[in-house]
This record gives sequence, C-alpha cells and structure tokens, in this order.
Amino acid sequence: MARKDIEKIIKVHLKGGGASPAPPLGPSLSAAGIQVMDFCRQFNEATKERADETLPTEILVYRNKAFEFRIKTPLTSDLVKKELGLEKASPEPNRVRVGRLTREQLERIAKVKMPDLNTNDLEMATRIVAGTCRQMGVDVEGYEWEIAKGPTRAERDRMEAERVSAEVEGKTKEALEAASAESKEPGSTEKKGSGQ
Repeated sequence: MARKDIEKIIKVHLKGGGASPAPPLGPSLSAAGIQVMDFCRQFNEATKERADETLPTEILVYRNKAFEFRIKTPLTSDLVKKELGLEKASPEPNRVRVGRLTREQLERIAKVKMPDLNTNDLEMATRIVAGTCRQMGVDVEGYEWEIAKGPTRAERDRMEAERVSAEVEGKTKEALEAASAESKEPGSTEKKGSGQ
C-alpha cells in the first residue's frame, strides 16, 4: 500500500515469538483497530527462531485497518550483552566497567546493526555502537573514556544518610537542651494564662 494510506505507525519492542494481547501491546493495537490476535499470530510465526532477542518493531496501520509490520535488528545493548555474556549493563557506567569488547566484536555488532543506523560507513557504525557501549559501562578496544572521579552512588547515598542523621541528632539535642533549660528557670512550674 502507498505511504499516504498509512494512518498510524506503532513502535514497540517485543521478544521474538512472544507477542501477546496483554498490555501495552493489546490496548494500543485495539485502539488502532487491528485484530490483536492476528498480529500476535503473524509476529510470533515470523520471529519464533529469535526467542532470545528483543526486537524493535514498527507496525504500520492503514486506513482500511489492514496492517503490516517491520522487524528491525535487535537492540544494540542486547547484542553487546550477548557478545560479552552479561546479564545487565553497569548501574553506574561512568564509574563501574562491566566488560571489554575487542575491535572485531565491535565491528561484528556494527555490521548487524547497519541496516537500522543512519550510515552506510562501517567506521561510523562502529562509533555509534561504541557510544552505546560507553553508556552501558563497557570498554572498547581502541576507545579510551574517562572514568569519573569521586564517590559512587552508594557512597553518596551513605554520606547523605549520615548528614541527615547528624542533622536530626543535632536538632534533637538542641530541643532537649532547650526543654531542660526551660524547666530549670525559676517559676517555671507556676501556671500561666488564667489572668485573674
């Protein structure tokens, strides 16, 4: 169908062979007028061999409520994790490094991703993938990144907790001293306020 007949484009990330009518996919497809089970059946059939991959997918909805979908290459972060055997990326990528890619591994990932990148040059594609690696806390052969100095997030949280604790302790001590001083003042036991 012609591009002008497209009514809506829905972009989702789905596990290969794992599309289901559950939210968020089901409601967004229903709102566009698509038969959810038809899409799920077609997608799952097309991706059953790629069950371990998260696949960015564009669903093109036409005016007559027909649809087609385009499956893109897996997420760069998934390819990097698979290449290095990682469960997840670094929680603090500027401080904690979780792995190192060789130049060959980087180029292999870049070649897989090239159809979806905005370049046809392998060197530019490797730079794009290297940028994703940096955000994941993964070092890349041939690229040197500055490791952040100073306390880690856990250390900052601990220091903040100690500061708040000391502040509360100081206010509590001041309040106790004020109450103690007030009770020691002469005539502090007399009742005030009746005005008679």
